[in-house]
Amino acid sequence: MITAEVIKDLNSSDLSFVSGSSQAVATKVRPPEICDSESLVFVSKKEQLELALKAQAPIIVAHKALQIPTDSAGTFFTTGSIQLGMAAILPLFDGKMNRFNQETKIHPTASIHPSAHLGKNVAVGPFAVIGEHAKIGDGATLGAHTVVECFAEVGDHSLLHPHVFLGAYCSVGSHCEIHPNTTIGSDGFAFATGKDGVPKKIPQIGKVVIGNNVEIGANCAIDRAALTETKIGNNTKMDNLCHIAHNVVIGANCLIAAKFSVAGSSTIGNNCMFGGEVAVSDHVHLCDHVIVAGRSAVTNDITEPGQYGGYPLEPLRDALKTLANKTHITRIRKDMARVLKHLGLNAE
Repeated sequence: MITAEVIKDLNSSDLSFVSGSSQAVATKVRPPEICDSESLVFVSKKEQLELALKAQAPIIVAHKALQIPTDSAGTFFTTGSIQLGMAAILPLFDGKMNRFNQETKIHPTASIHPSAHLGKNVAVGPFAVIGEHAKIGDGATLGAHTVVECFAEVGDHSLLHPHVFLGAYCSVGSHCEIHPNTTIGSDGFAFATGKDGVPKKIPQIGKVVIGNNVEIGANCAIDRAALTETKIGNNTKMDNLCHIAHNVVIGANCLIAAKFSVAGSSTIGNNCMFGGEVAVSDHVHLCDHVIVAGRSAVTNDITEPGQYGGYPLEPLRDALKTLANKTHITRIRKDMARVLKHLGLNAE
């Protein structure tokens, strides 16, 4: 249950209180099509606003371009971006922490090494393991079966969901969220093949360093460096099923969609965005403010900010033309065959 007063107290630059009672109460958030008299509703179109008014929704967050009625009993907020409005308000309704057993902060089945250091108000779920000299920051939560190996560190108020693995000497910053079945600190893929043709493993003795406010989706793998550090910068957000190879450095504020993969020793700048299934080759450098369309491949350095796509990689506008032209190749080949036949020429 959230009151309009609580939303006003957020003091978010993305929300403006317009009218109505500060005591208006919403118990849930629903889309306009199925909202009711207990719902908080986000609306960006006139038709959605009409549905919310008809349902007598108590709290309505409307795009600022909409005309707000003056005769409604509802409470109204406006925003220049519905998505940013959601980012501000929805945490108030997020019951994620209810998944964890908060009554028993340290579950009796958890295995915690005597030399490990746990901060204040740490929660450790069933069968979690915390290794020798590991450090868990204040207010951090470790889900069931999560493993934090020796000398690893978890920052203040970070959340590691069930079945997360944090390898030895690796670190996760503060206010991070790591989703289930993600591995941080697996060995990098490095082998040397001798004259006998047998691959010999090159031990990976570096670590992984995750910055602050980073979110990593489910089933991701981030490899430890060979000798130094694999790094992910502050505020970077990563979707599910991503792979970050050894020695990779990813900057701050990056957005990375599902199935992204980057090979070893590549560097990615700040404020970059990657669509789904993008592949980045090894030992390449991408500058700041690069956007790469889904299913593209990066095999060379990108030195200029901009939008790119395709394989081979092109500026996005050219890549879209190339993609569109591919649909005509079969027809063009048939036309060319007819031309050659008409001219009495044999195709090579």
